[in-house]
Amino acid sequence: MSGQDVSSGGALLRSRVADLIARADRGVPCAGPFLSEGEQELVLSLAGRGPRSPLLLWGGYPDAERKKAFFLPERFRPAPEEGINAFLEEAFRSPLAFLSLEGSGYRSLSHRDWLGAVLALGIERDAIGDVRTVGDRAALLVCERTVAGLIGEELSRVGADAVRVAELSAGEWEASVPAREYTLCSDTVPSARLDAVVGSLCRLAREKAKAAVAGGNVRVGGLVCEKPDRTVCEGEILSIRGSGKFEILSLSEQNKKGRYRLLARQYR
Repeated sequence: MSGQDVSSGGALLRSRVADLIARADRGVPCAGPFLSEGEQELVLSLAGRGPRSPLLLWGGYPDAERKKAFFLPERFRPAPEEGINAFLEEAFRSPLAFLSLEGSGYRSLSHRDWLGAVLALGIERDAIGDVRTVGDRAALLVCERTVAGLIGEELSRVGADAVRVAELSAGEWEASVPAREYTLCSDTVPSARLDAVVGSLCRLAREKAKAAVAGGNVRVGGLVCEKPDRTVCEGEILSIRGSGKFEILSLSEQNKKGRYRLLARQYR
C-alpha cells in the first residue's frame, strides 16, 4: 500500500482493507502495513472505530507515530489496552522486531541518515515504523519481523560511520526510547481559522499562511487540508511543511479584545 494509494483514497486501498476485514471475520488474524497518521485516519474510516472494530493500530509502543494495521478475528476482540506486544505475539506470532542501531561516534547521524540507510537496503517504507534517534550516534527502530534479519545482516554503515545492529525485546526497546521534547508556543489569534493559526505558529503574514494552506502544505491529523477557513480544535495535530509539527493544547478562551488565546507545543 503506497502513500499515494492511501492519500487519494483509491480503490486499491478500499479493496485491500475490505479483504483484510473479510479474512479476519473468517477467523484469520492478518496484518497490513505500517501507516502514517493520515493513512491511519483513512483506514479507520473504512474499518470503523470502537472496541468491537476488527482494526488495531499499534506501532510497538504507546507513543508511536507510525502504526501497523492489525485485523482481528472476533475471538481477539476487544484488544487489550495494555500488554499489546504480548497479545500480538500470541495472535500474530511476533510480527514486530525492535532494533538498536549504534554508530561508532565518528560522525553525528540524524534521523534522515538512519532512515535513508535502511531504505537503501531495498526495504519499503511501509515495512518500517518509527525511527527514534538517541543522541547523535544511535537510533531505535521498529520494523516488520520479515525485514529485521536483512537489516541486521546488511546495515553495516550509515553515512561514513560504521554501525552495529542489535535486537531488543519490546520492553528493553520501550525503556530505551527517549521522551519526546517540545517547545511551547503561545499567542493570540483573531479566530480559530486554520490560516490564522498557521500564521501565528509560523510567524507568517495572513495571506502567506492562507497560500500555504491552499497550496497543500498543511496537514491536520495527518490529512492534507486546503481549506484556510477550517476551524482548528483543541487536541489536533498540525504538520506544516518547512516548519514542523504542532499540537494544539488550547484555543477556546477569548481575551477582552475578542482574540483567542492559542497555546500549542511544537515537536522537536
